[in-house]
Amino acid sequence: MVGDLHGHRSILERELDRLGFDPARDRVLSVGDLVDRGPESLETLSLIEEPWFHAVLGNHELMLLNFLGYYGSRIHSQKAFPTGGGQWIVEAMARKRKTVRRLANRLASLPLALHVDGEPSFNVMHGDLHPIGSVPASLFVEETVCVHEADAASSSRVNIGEALKAELVSLHFAQHSVQVSEVPFGELHVTYVGHSPVQHVTVHNSYVYIDQGVCAAPTARQPERRPPTVLDHSQFANWLKGVVVARERLSAVGSEAAAPTARTLVGRAVLAAP
Repeated sequence: MVGDLHGHRSILERELDRLGFDPARDRVLSVGDLVDRGPESLETLSLIEEPWFHAVLGNHELMLLNFLGYYGSRIHSQKAFPTGGGQWIVEAMARKRKTVRRLANRLASLPLALHVDGEPSFNVMHGDLHPIGSVPASLFVEETVCVHEADAASSSRVNIGEALKAELVSLHFAQHSVQVSEVPFGELHVTYVGHSPVQHVTVHNSYVYIDQGVCAAPTARQPERRPPTVLDHSQFANWLKGVVVARERLSAVGSEAAAPTARTLVGRAVLAAP
């Protein structure tokens, strides 16, 4: 899984090299927002032609498709797109119009959301799935949704708003800092999303937020642009299940023990969860 890229293909490739990515064996699933803001929007968009790369539509892809006339949006402005984060499209249309049209045709066929069967199964979405539906058995039965529902869902931040109001426990998975709410799982399968920049990978109500601001400008503390968040789904999902099981066991212990002992146990066991 990879978070929002926003025109930073080179940074993604360096991170994949560091992780030992093998395109003949491995696959990258993207939560969308491949374009805008960064210096390599067209090159990053061309990832959708790679057999190992699978993306869903982000709101910035929908903004691009709206600008190019593939559909009419009620929330995205055709005129505003090339004056905001989409300045790149003007030069791209002037110099590589055929490439843009080829990629746009392919982009228009990408799904709004993906469901992947496995152990465990998971979803990929850019914003919130709940505006479309929350019952896993019926969520992916319909092959199409209204374009206005797609706009709303890809831009929704309702769930992350709830997460940031909740009590979050800070943990670590591999090199990632992770914050997990008191309600990590809901009706959905684990659902990886972007759209909402977070300082830490954040888990709430089945959603896993993995946009950590790849396009943020370098600072004294972060002299290089932060690489996109890349998670191995199988490892992360199993780790998260272990965290939940540990929390449930410690909660049971805490109900029988004195409060200071319960707090000590939580601190030790949750951090040691597989």
